[in-house]
Amino acid sequence: GVSLVIKENNRTATAFYEQGGSGGLELLDKMNLEEFINEKARAVTEVLRKGKSFGERVTDVVLSNMLSGIMAHESVGHPFEADRVLGREFAQAGFSYLNSFKGKIGSDVVTVIDDPTILGSGGFYKIDDEGIEARPKYLIKDGNVNELLHDRFSSVKFNTKSNGSARSAGFDREPLIRMSNTFFKPGNMSFDELIEDVKEGVYIKSYMEWNIDDMRLGQRYVGLEAYEIKNGEIGEPVLFPVLQGKTYELLRSIDAVDNTLVFYPGTCGKGDPDQGVPVWLGGPNMRLRNVRIKVMVNE
Repeated sequence: GVSLVIKENNRTATAFYEQGGSGGLELLDKMNLEEFINEKARAVTEVLRKGKSFGERVTDVVLSNMLSGIMAHESVGHPFEADRVLGREFAQAGFSYLNSFKGKIGSDVVTVIDDPTILGSGGFYKIDDEGIEARPKYLIKDGNVNELLHDRFSSVKFNTKSNGSARSAGFDREPLIRMSNTFFKPGNMSFDELIEDVKEGVYIKSYMEWNIDDMRLGQRYVGLEAYEIKNGEIGEPVLFPVLQGKTYELLRSIDAVDNTLVFYPGTCGKGDPDQGVPVWLGGPNMRLRNVRIKVMVNE
């Protein structure tokens, strides 16, 4: 984990980045940490120096792999945990919008997968902590709710079978329904093709903060590294754009995803006493059409 506090041009930003996976010290060589930190510090400094504000507007937004990752984890993964749907998490962490949601949740290009079988990943396992063989779970498929994350207990309640989603943080903790590596499925187009017909929009490459409600329905992202898109090209930095909306509104606004798949590490917390387990979250760059965004000023 890298935490940066940068002040430039009488503006201040806090940035946090993580790198990680399953393996040994050879992972450090692949990460190029010094180069990574220097590049992030330079990019954030440039935003603070040149970032501009344009108030509030409805426009196109392109979210990077990092933003699609946090959305996959927080807006899809957690509300698709069957024990949360049943109400077990209500006192500690909230409920799920799936209790009241009806109809198609996303556009045709939206497919979200939770896959613990990815070698070298943070959320890798072959057998879950109830002895069930791990497999990829398609939570959303072509915009439709497809399956929940289940353990042995919840699967009986839903008249199905466990799909190997029980994980424990240690020998002295109860296995709970958990995510592993949760991501939006990439498409076929390149990043250049993704932005080429965006006449006016914003590209959010990294975020400074995010918020989400107890139902996992209303959410808000504050961009950090963010740039204008004009006539299909990345332009000048934009200062702290704010994207907010309901989960199904944002998922339905996604009309295209590119062919990249980048993962980011995280530690997912759940339960009482709290259990933190390693996960990956990620996806492609995603294009959202006609969403409301506001650029605030931090002086």
